[in-house]
Amino acid sequence: NNLSADMDLSLDNTVNDDEYEQLTAAQVLGRLEEYWMNERLSPYLLETQQEVVDCLLEQCQNVEENFPQASSFAVGIHQLEIQRIKYMVTDYIRTRLKKIDKHAEYALEEELVKDDQSVPHLSPAEFVYAREFHRNTQSHLSEMALKHMPSAFQNLDKQKSMTVPNLNTFIFFKVKEDVNDVQIDPQDPPVDLSKDEIHISKYLPIAPLLEQSKIKLL
Repeated sequence: NNLSADMDLSLDNTVNDDEYEQLTAAQVLGRLEEYWMNERLSPYLLETQQEVVDCLLEQCQNVEENFPQASSFAVGIHQLEIQRIKYMVTDYIRTRLKKIDKHAEYALEEELVKDDQSVPHLSPAEFVYAREFHRNTQSHLSEMALKHMPSAFQNLDKQKSMTVPNLNTFIFFKVKEDVNDVQIDPQDPPVDLSKDEIHISKYLPIAPLLEQSKIKLL
């Protein structure tokens, strides 16, 4: 038996509760692996995929609870696959938390200026974590250093003290579908990207394509 056959997954991929995208377990696992690698290779937080994470963890728990008690080779293979999924999920979450730790204030500012139509980069839990982390960091800095300095140096310039991600770092990416008129370099004319091509570019110009799942990072 295949583990995917034991996991019945449906993913709500829209804002409308009446519309659901039905996905097989293999498709959800494929998405998780791509989200995980994109997150590891991008210089800043991508859109939160908490729904996919929660869906997989729930299904893993269901599969584990229904494992037969008797030891068998098939059960061992399923357990290995469950551990692999848990590793990907854990590392995906760890990678995001590292970015939040590094750019907490920037991430909070980005989320606060978004309108209701914008897709959040932080999940509700990540937003709370970022807010508390930033608050505690500022409090620690004030108690340990700033309050001992002359009054003229006790207030930090937010724009100068904020750690900003380098969105101009170069990344490799693979094209998942044909895309026309992409402005990779402002000094060069737009280019057409063909499926399965591999390119190197600064992150910022191709970030929208990554958000639209038209490319993946390598």
